[in-house]
Amino acid sequence: MSSENQQFSRQDLLADLEKGWKHYLSRLQELSEEEQAYYAQEQGFSRIQDVLVHIFVWWERSMQRSLMILDGHSLPHTDVDAFNVEMVEHYQQWTRQAVEEKFATTLTTLERFLIDLPETALEHERIQLWLRIDAHSHYEDHRLPNEPA
Repeated sequence: MSSENQQFSRQDLLADLEKGWKHYLSRLQELSEEEQAYYAQEQGFSRIQDVLVHIFVWWERSMQRSLMILDGHSLPHTDVDAFNVEMVEHYQQWTRQAVEEKFATTLTTLERFLIDLPETALEHERIQLWLRIDAHSHYEDHRLPNEPA
């Protein structure tokens, strides 16, 4: 079953964070400066920081949207491309170290969010989709070239 149709449990999502995103920064550091620059360009970004920003702002967005749904609020439409550009611009002046620290703290926040999320929340189609994308699919989209198979 492809991940597009698969229902992920809390344990599945946490396992994906553990085997993927939790090692992302350390694997990134294993790449040379040139490999990192090439990777960022291949991902459609000017700098490696921009890739990291793109990843963690979507984690934040999914957590916010999930809470809004659980609280019974409707969601405004998001222009994905405009959101990506706006967020990368927002963090443009941040140092690489600050971006990496924000990535790490947001990952910890996402993990805690998943642990604390009511199990019934994952029955909601949109919440399931967003969290599956964040923990699993988005990781595959941004898999580092030195990631073990």
